[in-house]
This record gives sequence, structure tokens and C-alpha cells, in this order.
Amino acid sequence: MRHAPPAPYVIAACATTPQCVFSNGTIVRDAIDSNIAQCIAATERSVGDHGAKLVVFPQFGLTGYAMVSSDAWHDAAFDLSGKEIDAIAAVAQRTGTWIAVQVPERHTAFPGRYFLSCVIVGPDDGVILAHRKGYSLSLRTSPTDVHDRFVDAFGPEAFHPVVSTRIGRLGATIGAELHWPEVCRSLALKGAEVIVNPIAAAPHIDYLQRPGALHARSVRAFENMVYLASANIGGHPDAPASTAYDFKGTMVAEAAAGAPDTMLATADIAALRKWREEPSANFLAQLQPRTTVLASTDHHWPNNGWAQVPAAGFEELVTAEATAWADLTAQWE
Repeated sequence: MRHAPPAPYVIAACATTPQCVFSNGTIVRDAIDSNIAQCIAATERSVGDHGAKLVVFPQFGLTGYAMVSSDAWHDAAFDLSGKEIDAIAAVAQRTGTWIAVQVPERHTAFPGRYFLSCVIVGPDDGVILAHRKGYSLSLRTSPTDVHDRFVDAFGPEAFHPVVSTRIGRLGATIGAELHWPEVCRSLALKGAEVIVNPIAAAPHIDYLQRPGALHARSVRAFENMVYLASANIGGHPDAPASTAYDFKGTMVAEAAAGAPDTMLATADIAALRKWREEPSANFLAQLQPRTTVLASTDHHWPNNGWAQVPAAGFEELVTAEATAWADLTAQWE
């Protein structure tokens, strides 16, 4: 279902500075509570001072980040039906706002594992969208690692989910997933109009410091004709600001008066829909799938590659990447 376009509304991308929950081999649960309180306060300010209807928080915004083991991340993770998300949902309901947060997620269908998930909660229904991060190498569980079990648990629509709301059709990506154009294109093909993107770019937008990464977000917004709002983690003096782009790829975010850690942008869904109907403007309508070279399931990242047990270490992922590349390049000889 697609709702009638709302009046133009404000998106707030908030660069909160979370406390790290990892301390000397233990999980400091009070730090999670403090980080949630920080998000609640930022939401209330964004709504009260600026009339925001969509508030986006950074990657690792509820936990902070540390180079710790997968077991430690699993211990810090929580269920989406737990008190942590309930607290976020309560402020969404109280303020009439949609809120996007990134969390480490545990799920009973995947014991001993954790996902990095972006959750959107709405003012009426609590959690309305949960996107589990798929791209970029790390020891979290990605949906493709456990593809068949993932489909059994969540259904096929759980890959790149999009939800229809009164403020437009919303989708989510996490961190560097935008470096793979397939992610945003999948969301756009499912009708996304606004894509939220929690990131933890401190101090660089790309940990490999590739210049092209500076342009990825504007290009993704442009080629998919979507609004894209990235909230970056705070606390590092050289960290890039949170930002937002409109459906033409223009940077449209401005710092909130008196709150430089909050970037504001106006989303005009009616204008977006009108632009998509302009002659020659709609990239999606002009796609030519019968002539497009599609990725092969045989020559890329393994499907169900870690279905039984998670990867033992980062080196295992690097080996899988090298194997996939060798298989792909062999097709060109």
C-alpha cells in the first residue's frame, strides 16, 4: 500500500556520542541505558525544537564500538522485543515520530550468533522494519551466511525490507553497505522513497580512505531518486558530519541552530513522486533487465557459507573473498 504523499517534513540525523558498553571483558548494561536515554533526549529536542518526523541515529549508537570478540558482541546484543527497543518505541509513540536506530541483535532462531540490525520504530506499531546488515566484511552474521535458515525465520521479503508509512516508503542500509549499488537499488525496486543510513565513520567516511566513498551517498540518492539520510557517530573531532541528500543527489542537510550535532533536512515526498514522473527522469522505469549482466550465484560471495557455525576469524572471510574473485575472473579467460 502507498499512502497519499505527506506534507513536507523534517528529517533529523543525530550524531550522538555513545558510551562504550565493553569494559575489561564485561558488558556494562548501564551504558546501554545511558545511550538509550541520549537517543530519547535527542528525539525530544528534534521534535520539540524542529518538528522532526523522522529521527535517525548512528551505527553503534546504543553500544559504542570496540574491537572485541564475536562472543563479546553476542553478549552485548539484545532481542528486538526487549526493553531496549521498547524504550525507543515509547518515545516514538509519545512524540508521534519515526525513529531509526542500529542495534546488535540476538534472535532465538540463531543461537550463539548476532546480527547488526537497523530498526525503524513508528508512532503506532513499535518495530515496523528490521534490516540485518549484509555487506562489508565482519564477524557478525550476515543474512546470506545463513540464507536458508534466514528465509525460514523471517521470509524472503526480509532481504532489503521496505515499509509503507504516512511519511513515505522507508528502507534502511547500515554503514558501508552503500558502497554496493545493489543494496539501494534493491530498496528502490521495492518502492523505497526515504533510505536511512546509520554510519560510524570516525574519523573517515571509509576505513580504507578511498576518495570515491565521499560520493557514494549522493550517487545512491541520485540514481535511485530517493532521500538518503546518514547519521554519523559523534565523539571524534575529525568525523564527517551527519548528512542527507535529496532525490536529485543534492546535499540538503543543515546543522540545527544551537545543536551542531543534529543535521536537519526537509523531505518532500510529493516532489519526489512528481520528479519520478518527469519525462526521461526515471532511471527505474528505464531499466533493461534482459540485457543487464546479473551476478551469478556460482561466482560471487558464498550462499549459506556459514550456515552451521560462524566464521572463526576475519582471515576466513578474506579467503572467501579471494576465492570468489578467482572464480569470477576465471569466467573472463
